Amino acid sequence: QNTFILPGGVAEIFLSHRREHQHQQSQPYDKPLPNTQTIKAKRYGLMKLALETGAVIYPVFVFGASDMLDQLTPVEKKGGSRSSNSKDDGKVTIRNLVGNMMETLSRKVQGGLTLFYGQYYLPIPHAPQLSMVCGNPIYPVEENENRNDTSMSSTMMKNVKGSKMTCRRVENPTTEQVEDLMERYVDALERLFEQYKEEAGYPNETLEII
Repeated sequence: QNTFILPGGVAEIFLSHRREHQHQQSQPYDKPLPNTQTIKAKRYGLMKLALETGAVIYPVFVFGASDMLDQLTPVEKKGGSRSSNSKDDGKVTIRNLVGNMMETLSRKVQGGLTLFYGQYYLPIPHAPQLSMVCGNPIYPVEENENRNDTSMSSTMMKNVKGSKMTCRRVENPTTEQVEDLMERYVDALERLFEQYKEEAGYPNETLEII
């Protein structure tokens, strides 16, 4: 079995928002405005853990996930995830202040506390076009595949069970190794996004990874 991890955590929850739409009188639907989707994926601790355990990383992106619900108090980050046409860029608003307070509280209780709504202002999700795309596996140690019973110390052996195909483990990863793996992971996400965004129905989207 593989572990599905959402690395964004609390920070990404408060970056999430539905895309802004421009009403088209000649069309039966609203046209999405150009939008930048911001995700919190640069988790160096996760990359270090992958090196230490030899876990193979599969980059995954879900198009349309942030369009399911509206968030009452999203947090505006500098250069962040709002549409480039947003009128509130650079302004300190009550929503932003409340959003920052909710984010701080969420970190203290180690859980996502936010106010959201969907259709008819009820907790009923909207029905956007959803597409999940998966990239090729990323091996922490390139071109070096081993099973769990090799290339590891006795201390690490005690903490690992099973015989899943993994990479050679690095007991004490260097900063350069962690940064190299992060660079490959971010590059894979960006290529995955650009490759499938038009087919998934989001041709005007851009991706920002922080």
